Amino acid sequence: MAKLRSAAAYAGLVAIAACNTNAVAPPLAAVPTPAPCSAGSFPNRDQASLRAMRNAKRPLDVTFIASPQRSIQRVYQPDWAGPVLFAPGAKPLQIPAHRFCAVEGEWTVPKARPTINCSNRFEQTDGSSLWIAIDGWMATFKAHAKRDGKWHTYDSTDILQAGSESDVHCYHGKAAKYPTSAYFWIEWSGTRNVAVTRHSRNLPLHAGDTIFVRIAADTAGPHAWQRATLWFVNETTGFYLPSRTFDSGCVDCGTRFSRPARLAGDTAEWIVEATFYSAYRKSLPNTLDDFGVVPMTQVAATDVDGVVYDMRHFNGATPNIDWMTWNAIPLSKKGTLLACAEISAPQAVTFSRTPYVISTPGQQGDLERKPKRCRQS
Repeated sequence: MAKLRSAAAYAGLVAIAACNTNAVAPPLAAVPTPAPCSAGSFPNRDQASLRAMRNAKRPLDVTFIASPQRSIQRVYQPDWAGPVLFAPGAKPLQIPAHRFCAVEGEWTVPKARPTINCSNRFEQTDGSSLWIAIDGWMATFKAHAKRDGKWHTYDSTDILQAGSESDVHCYHGKAAKYPTSAYFWIEWSGTRNVAVTRHSRNLPLHAGDTIFVRIAADTAGPHAWQRATLWFVNETTGFYLPSRTFDSGCVDCGTRFSRPARLAGDTAEWIVEATFYSAYRKSLPNTLDDFGVVPMTQVAATDVDGVVYDMRHFNGATPNIDWMTWNAIPLSKKGTLLACAEISAPQAVTFSRTPYVISTPGQQGDLERKPKRCRQS
């Protein structure tokens, strides 16, 4: 669901541009591989001990290291909002020494309400997705594409992400009903919608369910950084998936450059995303539904040394916080704000949607007002 972030938004990020493969791509720097990422590797528990499982997420041997408060850069994006942490010393196309190997979060699946009319008759849905991820913001490898009979390379990134989707039918009148369609999903570059149950690719949820999600990469062995473990707990229904290990998909699939996707561990994200972004016509607003205000707690990432990072303990990581605006136009240039994220506690982030008026049913219309603030929790 996610795409590589804008190069201009982060100092030193290599621009996304195709180049001739005669130029040798910078190799990923080799670093010693420590013990597997074990933070949060709680054992499977039965139904009666679900509450103990929830409380056991934070292991006792994890170290919090106080660090000075760092200024947080705000970045405007066309399709997502939320905090991003860059691992200490992270640079494009290199593996940082203190790479992230696990990320987690807890939130309530929002009820979705329509915000605009659909211009595309084949996509009659307004969507929003809340997720956590490792990688996805910074270039981590050179991908390949064939154009004009020649192979070209471009900067790309693997991303491992998991979260919840809340969709609703586009607006078509006040008298219509708009039930929320919600589900849990997980993706890794090269593999979309990884099956998490035997008979279902996407696991159904209900608006109002509180869920905890954690993903942790293997950091040792033959599948290091190409295999990960998922934990998913629906704290409202009492349902949980026993921890499941799965492998990445492929990069450059169907070409002679094909290989398994692998994580660099250079960024960690906690994001709300517009699932059906109208990128094919810049004149159209983002089809982000109205998800209201959603607090996310247990916001944390863990590196290969067992150090935990959150929104106040950066431990040498570089933070920024993305806001979603129409076509990524900054507010200072009269951009239209769509969604914000605010740090509300060391391990808590609040995502919020900006309200705006729906225009005439059956037409795309323009935004009738240009909101500068998001809803308050």
